[in-house]
Amino acid sequence: MPIKIRLLIASLLALLVSACASSVGSPYSKLTLPPVSNPLSSSSNQILITFEDERNQRVPIADPVNGYRQRSSYGNSTWSKRVAEALADDYGLHQVTQWPINSLGIHCVVYEIPVNQSMEQILKRLEKDKRIEAVQTMKAFHVMGETYTDPYFKLQTGIRDMHVEPAHHIATGRNVKIAVIDTGVDDKHPDLAGQIALSQNFVEEPNNGLDDIHGTAVAGIIAATANNQMGIVGMAPNAKIIALKACWQVEPKKAEADCNSLTLALALNTAINLKPEIINLSLVGTEDPLVKRLVSKAVDDGIIVVASAPSADMGKSDFPASVKGVIAVRTANAKVNPELLVGGSIPAPGMEILTTLPHGSYNFMSGSSFAAAHISGLIALLLELKPHLSAEFILSGLQASMSHSSALQTVDACVAVADFGKLPDCNKQIINTAPGLLASPSQL
Repeated sequence: MPIKIRLLIASLLALLVSACASSVGSPYSKLTLPPVSNPLSSSSNQILITFEDERNQRVPIADPVNGYRQRSSYGNSTWSKRVAEALADDYGLHQVTQWPINSLGIHCVVYEIPVNQSMEQILKRLEKDKRIEAVQTMKAFHVMGETYTDPYFKLQTGIRDMHVEPAHHIATGRNVKIAVIDTGVDDKHPDLAGQIALSQNFVEEPNNGLDDIHGTAVAGIIAATANNQMGIVGMAPNAKIIALKACWQVEPKKAEADCNSLTLALALNTAINLKPEIINLSLVGTEDPLVKRLVSKAVDDGIIVVASAPSADMGKSDFPASVKGVIAVRTANAKVNPELLVGGSIPAPGMEILTTLPHGSYNFMSGSSFAAAHISGLIALLLELKPHLSAEFILSGLQASMSHSSALQTVDACVAVADFGKLPDCNKQIINTAPGLLASPSQL
């Protein structure tokens, strides 16, 4: 072979090797997924249509533990694009965005209905179209929490009431992944630095200077760093958070945030593909067919799904906590509507909980959102000891651990961890705390 040709081939091979090496990247690299059009505008006249598309390959997007390597394109097939365009033309709809929900083998399209068309009539027409698998209106969800103004009102009473500190001598949630579907999380917070394995945003809208308060607070309760000589300690300080932003903050400096059918579906689909051990849903809304299917899919796949159950003043909606197989969590001692799904729910601290907020700050939060975060963290401790436990087995064990000597009537982490680990009762003595810093176990 002539020398020039051999040199050319060698150069091409070197470029190819270099390109391949740079394409693998970090296992926690930001996912390159299709952009989501702004889901906040005109949601009252938006509908979701799904149809089957086996061309969307059902492959995992990423694995935060074993690394990420994209094996195929996670995007819209040419066929699905044609179907989406045909439906828009046939019914006079405006296409907003489209997305493959590959965990269910379907394609999801969001359309806006023109003001001169009746929502009821267009839904009836679409339900008869054989190309369509399902059609629904866009539904709204709301995260459940509020901010307290006094930053020094109390310390981490939830951790103490649940006897978490002695439990940390047995388990800390090591290697357990928890997908927090919420607002985003401030991964630069000193107590959360290194705790976020992966972040993904499904809400493409101007931030307007608003911070991700709610998600940061939930993440801090679950996995704030221990023994770093600052702030607080999380329920599972050695667990890893997968932060999936599906909700957007409503007002500045307030924890309230909203989500909708599309953003939750996209986040749930991603979580299912990532295969975390736990999914935390600290939110509530009316029952949504697509979201329900995805939550049920997660449960069927063996993922433990934890959701917040509303208190009496939140109305009658209990979704997604009401989905079969989901572990519903209510605020301990909160007044609960007897018509809601509460019989199988778990009580946990949710009042005046000190946790992380954006920009390295802390404050007290209340709501069943934060009760759910306590239980997600506790389950991470249990899964460190016994991976692959079923939700039914975990629920039974948590109910059995409830401390009737506590005024809060909440689960007892110490008892639960010792029981699941088949160990003698761990030390229940609550260690005194210094102002602003919860004492941490000496061995983690």
